[in-house]
Amino acid sequence: MTVKPEQEVIEEQAIEQPTEQTEIDELRAQVAEYEVLKAQIAEQEATQKAEIFAQKVEQSGVKDFDKLQPFLDATKLEGDALDELLGILQGMKPKQTPIGTATNGGNGGQKTSQETMLANAEAAAKRTGSVEDIAAFSGLKQKIKQFGGRR
Repeated sequence: MTVKPEQEVIEEQAIEQPTEQTEIDELRAQVAEYEVLKAQIAEQEATQKAEIFAQKVEQSGVKDFDKLQPFLDATKLEGDALDELLGILQGMKPKQTPIGTATNGGNGGQKTSQETMLANAEAAAKRTGSVEDIAAFSGLKQKIKQFGGRR
């Protein structure tokens, strides 16, 4: 067995240390490269989700959705949640009153009371089957029809 002088041992350790350091540096570079790729993928996925989101909103016909979007967490609006929200928003569209209908109630109250009276008389006539109830129903029906009723 030969004994190595101390200088040779120190030189061997000095040579080994830089190799370990280079491997660590290479691993750090790979990690940094991985992080950059990971960030690029996340950005592409976010862009793709935003495009799909915009397409679904456009197809649903909901107007001015961009005004509502700042109040929503887009990460939670994936899949069925977005479809459900768009369905709710479509249902919230204001109903337009047809042109020519009364906006203050008109004489709709009178018609409903006439219809109610007629329905009550018809129910009584069917329930009892008595001649008086049938005659009352028939007379009421004729009066309503004569003065502009539907029946």
